[in-house]
This record gives sequence, C-alpha cells and structure tokens, in this order.
Amino acid sequence: MAGNVDTRLGSGTTTTGRPRIEELDVIRGFALCGIHVVNVYQQVVFAEMFGDQRGLGITVMPALVRYGFYERFLPIFTLLFGVSFAIFLASAGRRTDKPRAVLARRLGVLAVFGAVHQVFHPGEALLPYAIFGLLVLLPASYLRPRWALVTGLALLLVGAQTVAGYGVMPGLLLVGYALAGLGVTDALSSHARRWALAATALGGVTIAYWCTVAAGIQLPRLSFGATSLPSQLAGVIAGLFYVCLVVLVLRTRAGRVLRWALAPMGRMALTNYLLATLLILTVSPMLGIDGLDDWPAITGLVVGIIALEIAVSRLWLAHFRFGPAEWVWRCATWWEMVPIRR
Repeated sequence: MAGNVDTRLGSGTTTTGRPRIEELDVIRGFALCGIHVVNVYQQVVFAEMFGDQRGLGITVMPALVRYGFYERFLPIFTLLFGVSFAIFLASAGRRTDKPRAVLARRLGVLAVFGAVHQVFHPGEALLPYAIFGLLVLLPASYLRPRWALVTGLALLLVGAQTVAGYGVMPGLLLVGYALAGLGVTDALSSHARRWALAATALGGVTIAYWCTVAAGIQLPRLSFGATSLPSQLAGVIAGLFYVCLVVLVLRTRAGRVLRWALAPMGRMALTNYLLATLLILTVSPMLGIDGLDDWPAITGLVVGIIALEIAVSRLWLAHFRFGPAEWVWRCATWWEMVPIRR
C-alpha cells in the first residue's frame, strides 16, 4: 500500500514531517518548463487564430513544439501528481486516522483552484486532476501497488484512444501512484545502470517515432475516438525518456545546476503554474504575440517566465516554507493555519 512509501531522500520537510524528495522537485520543475512552452501557444497564439476551437492549433503547430513538447511534459506532470498522491496518503496516515478523508478534502480544494484557473486558461490540468483523483485515485488507493499498476496501464491504453491529453490522465495518475508504492521514488538517486537502460529503450522508441513522422509515414490510428493511439503513447514514452535523462544528469556535475534552478521551482509548482498563466496573458499582448511568426517573442517570453520563476522561487523559499498557493492548499486541506515562515 501507499503506507510503504519510503521518503528518506531529499531535504526539508513537509507539514506532516516527511522529508522532501529533491529529485521529484527537480523533475516537477523540469516538467513545468516544457508545459510553459505549450501553454503560450494554446493560450495566446491558437486563441487568436482559432478562437474557442484552439484545439485545431495542433494542425499548424511548429514541428519542434508538436513532437518535442506537446503532450510530452504534461504526462510527466500527471505521473508526478499520482506519485504525490501516494506520498501524501502515506504521510497523512501517520497524522490522522482518516487519511482518505483528508485527501478527498485536498482534492476538493484543488478543484476550486482548477475551476477558477479554467476561466483564464481553458484546458488547464488542475480541475481534471482533482476530478480524476476523486473518481479514480481515491478508490484505487485500496489496491496493492502491483494491481494499481496493472489497472493504470489498462486505463492508459483505453484512455489514449479517446480524447487527446485528458484521455491518458486517469491511467497516468494511477501508474504514478503505483510506482510510488513500488518504491521507484527511492531509486531516483540509485540504480544508474537501470535508468540508463530505460533511457536507451525509451529513447530508441522516441527517435524511431520522430523518424517515422519525418519520413511522412502515416501510422494507423488504432483508436475509437478523436485521437491516435500511437501519437498518444509516443507522447507518454517521450516524456518518460526525458525523465530518465534528467535522472541521469542529476548524477553529473550539471546536476548541481539543475537542483539549484529547478528544485525550488518544483517545490512551488502550483504557484508557478498559476503565475505562468498570469504572465502569459499579461505580457503576450505587450510583445505583440498573435501568430506563428512571432516565435522569437514566444521564445523570449518562455525563457523570461522560467528565469523569473526560478528567481522568485529561490527568493521566496529562502524566507518561507511553502509557496503562497501551496500554503493555502495545505491550510484548507488540514483545516488549520500551517506555519509558513521559516
């Protein structure tokens, strides 16, 4: 069960006294960087070009963004949410006799965040996470990790044939939950050979897919919905490939830079996710971003957002234990004022 999750890695503690897993924070910050790229196109460029049908933007999306970012980083973020679900449930179980009730309240608060955020960013991820968390993750928390993994993979295969983006979420959330219960989070700082082998296998599939697309070969849709099963699975596999690369880089000298820059950003993931929407909607008009030809301004905006969030996260966490949105989330979850100052 989730109570078997080991949390010895990382630095700092949470409200339940659990040590943070710094590698997870780095990966979460890394995922946010990629999500920002896609969100600029979806929130601004495609909104200007297609209005309420901004989903049509995939048909004109630059190849680098479509095959390198779109549906590659959101799966990472989704898996991490499932992992966090398991870790929180295990920690809450050491603090209260009704951890699932607390977790349900936590998801309810997230739904409020998501509902408000949907007004400014249609298609955002927080509200679906809350809904799928209540409908899928909470009942599945009674399963053993291996059964949760099997169920998650089955949901992933089915969901990948339905709706782009949202379809894979239930399966990925459950897979993330299962992986945490199976102790994969413990292996983020060990088993280098296994991570290298995984990166090689996942990278081989990713490169093969890119070559197939570049050659103009049409893969069968293999789905009963509006999406393509090979395309959806290719996005998930590429996301996992990116994660393996980050885990391997964390073992090098460059890993220090990643930890310095991305760990604080990942610790304030909710705040930074919301902040990015505010920055995208306010700064984009100033830069005159309204079409695909504005890629230099788009690049500058994304880099600026990431740099600002790194700086703000480091400065904020030097004085406070949690980001502002994370603090509100924790207070509402536990129904008490959680100390925020260091």
